[in-house]
Amino acid sequence: MFALLFAGNVFCQTFSVEGGVNYFLGNLQEEIENAPYFGAGFEFGLSDYTSGYLQGSYSYLHLKRNLDFKGLHQFIGRAGIEIFEIFGVGISLAGVRGNSATPQAENYMLASSESEFGWDFHFKLNIFKLKSWTFGTKLHYDIIWTKPKNSHLLQGGIFAGY
Repeated sequence: MFALLFAGNVFCQTFSVEGGVNYFLGNLQEEIENAPYFGAGFEFGLSDYTSGYLQGSYSYLHLKRNLDFKGLHQFIGRAGIEIFEIFGVGISLAGVRGNSATPQAENYMLASSESEFGWDFHFKLNIFKLKSWTFGTKLHYDIIWTKPKNSHLLQGGIFAGY
């Protein structure tokens, strides 16, 4: 964690915090309730038109069918390239942790007890600036390479960057 903060202070041009809602697509929509997420990220310039990004988010998820199950901790890390400060594409690493004894364990990565990689696509819209602060909205779409099917996650929220 210290190394990430140090690297962010040395190399980043923008630090941002964000929050919003997880929307699950496909089979996960039937199993998991939509839940809030919170995240933080760094951006650093690569050229006049591109920038690199590192972003991480956390969510606490509740199941729809198994009410006595306490819930899942979802962590997503993203890294990629953003073009024109609007559209980004990169790689994501998603991890979900909880009790693997639950009946739906195989539907959300608990059976293998490991994290999975995937693709990240995001759209960012800067709404307004106030001195050194930028406020706007982000939409992340992640395709996580889970078996037997890929998992699809949409995160939409607002951000504040400095």
